[in-house]
Amino acid sequence: MLDLTNPLIEIKITSSVCSTVAIGMTVFRLYVRRGRYWYDDAWALFSLLALFVQIASVFMHVPNPAQLTKLNRVAAYYILATSFYAVIWSARLSILFSVIRLEPHTSTRKRLYWAALALFLTVCFLISQLFWVCEPEPGWKDLPSPQCTLNKEVAICQLVTDILSDALLVIAPLRMIRHVANIPLRRRLYFIFSTSVVTTIVSLVHAAYILRTGGTKVLVAAIVEDTVSLMVANLPVAATAAMRAAGVKIGPEAEDAPSLSTMRFGAKSGGAKSGGGAAGVVTGRWSLWTGGAGGGRSRVGERSVGSTTLNNTSTYKADEDLQDDVGLDRERGRTTTFRLGELRSTDTVEDDRGRSTSRVDAETERDDKAQAV
Repeated sequence: MLDLTNPLIEIKITSSVCSTVAIGMTVFRLYVRRGRYWYDDAWALFSLLALFVQIASVFMHVPNPAQLTKLNRVAAYYILATSFYAVIWSARLSILFSVIRLEPHTSTRKRLYWAALALFLTVCFLISQLFWVCEPEPGWKDLPSPQCTLNKEVAICQLVTDILSDALLVIAPLRMIRHVANIPLRRRLYFIFSTSVVTTIVSLVHAAYILRTGGTKVLVAAIVEDTVSLMVANLPVAATAAMRAAGVKIGPEAEDAPSLSTMRFGAKSGGAKSGGGAAGVVTGRWSLWTGGAGGGRSRVGERSVGSTTLNNTSTYKADEDLQDDVGLDRERGRTTTFRLGELRSTDTVEDDRGRSTSRVDAETERDDKAQAV
């Protein structure tokens, strides 16, 4: 029977419970995102694999760490410590790449790519710090359950990098979310992306244990921190899928496209203008505009037709994970184009009929004048 007062058993229980939830959310995320995988999904998968490695290293001490050789016990600790960094920072990279995937502004995306590189270099630094702090003090390797005593510098570095990275993950999507026209959707997105703060709170507890007590409580806090980070990384996809299953209308056009809805961004970025011919442009609002020779402009997204001619159109379809079908659904776009074609054909027929009627009336009038003369 398990001794629940044994600190090693506490670590196993914590790892089992928290990891099960994190694994379940990641598998669900990968299922929902199937067929549309991107870098954020790849980082989530990498975080999941690192979590499996962490679980294996935790249970290497069961039932009795004395059954392992000294080398294996030390290796188990290093695997556990490095997998902790791998899980938590790859989860953060997954969140950041989710923002990059949804960010419509090219300049902002480039800056976020540099931020992703900074996060990657940070995790490399933290893993290196682990070895240069622990290796000069080999005394901990002789313990029955080896665990390196991390110093104040490690705790400070972890705390500072955690706060800065989580602040980045909260601030990065603000510009994108701020221009969402649907207020309920905007609030949901604010809430979803702000959950990175939860990771910061757990990291504060983890740093406090490093500074004060040390021991197995540090491992427990570390396991909770990295599994919570992976849960937060999967939350946007999981929350959106749950709202979709509950029938929540997230976009203003949800009734037109049951499986998709729209998210429109604010200021128009402008597009190419043609002096005489028509030019279709995609603006910063991700809505479809067409310009014509008459100088008018119609918004296809609203199915309004003026004196313009549809010549060159473009649609943009974003991923479904946040229910952000920015622009028009391709099928609806084809339907709209077809309807516009019908309207133009009808107008042409009516114009031809009108011209024919006018021509007949003119000829009749000339005949009447000739007879009068």
